Amino acid sequence: MLPCSKFRLLSGLALLLLSGTAASAQSVAIHTTGKFEKQSMQQFRDRLASMQALVEACTASATACDAGKVGPDERIEAPASQTFQVRWRWLRDALDQSRTAKPAERTQLMQQSSARLAEMLRENGQPEVPAQFASARKHADRILAGSEFSEVEQQSWLDRMVARFWLAVERGLSSFSDLGNAMPWIGRLLEFLLFGGAAVGLLFFVRRSLQRQRLAVAFNAQSTELAWGRESNDWAAQAETSARAGDWRDAVHCLYWATIVMLEGRRAWRHNPARTPREYVRLLKPGSAQQGALRGLTQIFERLWYGLRDADAADYQRARGFYDNLRDNSRARW
Repeated sequence: MLPCSKFRLLSGLALLLLSGTAASAQSVAIHTTGKFEKQSMQQFRDRLASMQALVEACTASATACDAGKVGPDERIEAPASQTFQVRWRWLRDALDQSRTAKPAERTQLMQQSSARLAEMLRENGQPEVPAQFASARKHADRILAGSEFSEVEQQSWLDRMVARFWLAVERGLSSFSDLGNAMPWIGRLLEFLLFGGAAVGLLFFVRRSLQRQRLAVAFNAQSTELAWGRESNDWAAQAETSARAGDWRDAVHCLYWATIVMLEGRRAWRHNPARTPREYVRLLKPGSAQQGALRGLTQIFERLWYGLRDADAADYQRARGFYDNLRDNSRARW
């Protein structure tokens, strides 16, 4: 037989083991129970708030990590005859692990639990309407109840057509955007077409502008040539008048200037009244028939006009021949 003291020690150890086993069995029963406690939505929100407080207490102290405070799972009866179940096993496990975990691990577990509770509260919470918003809503309702808002204007046929048009445009742009994502080379092709079209349009515009400028220059040149031609004809007519009067010297003078004005009108040279008669001769192509005719006319003019020699009909006829030759052949290139 065992001594009395040893018997008491063994009896105490057996009793302690039995009590620990019973407590563990009770804890497992609480954790794994299949019963659900019926709660309303507001009670469920209050439960979430209390669980947040429990998590914060566990974060601060390991002794507050009591999984028994979580309570049983819940069946929530939501409005509109909708119900759902909430199981709290994940929170119980987190509290059990936090009770023996290191401070850093316990803080991490409780942060995760707090985030999950906050998300559940956001999903199932029902924010209250502020009193200011309710007052503003009543004020807006009174305004909208006025007579100026009592009539509803129906859209016209034109408004509907315009709306359909812009809707079609939007759909087309959306489909075109999808097509561009499927085939990226279309963007490059459109850029080439746009820039190429702009370049072609610019060239066409420049070509038309140059054509208009050439046409304007041609008209101006034609009008200038007509003006110079009229002046040359006036000088020639004055020469004929002087010749009929027997003033051969003045007739040759007028015939010379009729020739100079005619050549300027046909752009043989640029107008410059400071030139001498021999300078006009040097402006023509050397050795050409035009230069020879103008030189002969100039020699007659200088001898009679500047040399103060007497003139006769033969001098006028020779000058007239040079004038007629230049008039008929002066359109050649100088």
